Amino acid sequence: MRTLSVRLDDQTDALLRAFCARTGQTQSDAVKAGIAALAAQIESPAQLAEDLGLVGCFDSGVGDLGRNHSQRLREKLAGQQARRSRRG
Repeated sequence: MRTLSVRLDDQTDALLRAFCARTGQTQSDAVKAGIAALAAQIESPAQLAEDLGLVGCFDSGVGDLGRNHSQRLREKLAGQQARRSRRG
């Protein structure tokens, strides 16, 4: 198991000590529980985008872009390559 040293200001130290005295938890267990609680609150970028209404809010004008994105990307790259070869 890894050991971690953390510097706490006086106010945070007092909060931690009071919490541990109230709950009977060790400081290590209290900190571990706090980290687990914080980690559980963090959403994935995809979930956050969906929660903010960003998924599906833009219209590309191409109806099958989501299903055929690989084909669309290949077509776009082929077009760019063709334009470069004509110039150079």
